[in-house]
Amino acid sequence: MKIEYSNMPKGFGRYSFILRYYFNILRTWYLFHIKYPWVKYDGFVRVMAHTSFAKRKITMGHNVQFGPYCNISTETIFGNNILLAGRVCIVGKNDHAFDIAGQYIWNGERKNDQCTVIEDDVWIGHNSTIIAGVTVGRGSVITAGAVVTKDVPPCEVWGGVPAKKIKDRFSTVIEKEKHLNFLNLNSK
Repeated sequence: MKIEYSNMPKGFGRYSFILRYYFNILRTWYLFHIKYPWVKYDGFVRVMAHTSFAKRKITMGHNVQFGPYCNISTETIFGNNILLAGRVCIVGKNDHAFDIAGQYIWNGERKNDQCTVIEDDVWIGHNSTIIAGVTVGRGSVITAGAVVTKDVPPCEVWGGVPAKKIKDRFSTVIEKEKHLNFLNLNSK
């Protein structure tokens, strides 16, 4: 197993980084074989404290990191090389019907949500919410506090409530195409 040192925090020695790396592998094994066995992963995954996964179909690729207090409560597919900051939530869109007169929301019918897809090389900022059924395109960035209610195209930066395009991630179409080609060549 090859340890990647490129994202080693400043001030860390290799020995402490290696120890943390292996303890993370043990923690991930425990989480996805004992505590959340329905979650399937294919590679290195880092899960910080207090992150939870609802009993839904959840799959993830290689190099996926969840910050503290994330909540994944709907069917989700995570690609590779994804960063979720703290308190990111992926929530259902059809949890309770609320538009029936003469019926409590409490008694509202629950419907199935579509699968949420977080494609490769995505960074989701602190305290963001992704609504079920959305696809966040390859190479995109979601800013802190955003509420994503619709699909995000590749290599765009989205933010706000509801989230909308703020800017392109790269300054030229050539850079965007170069990055998407890089992702195609280096996908696991």
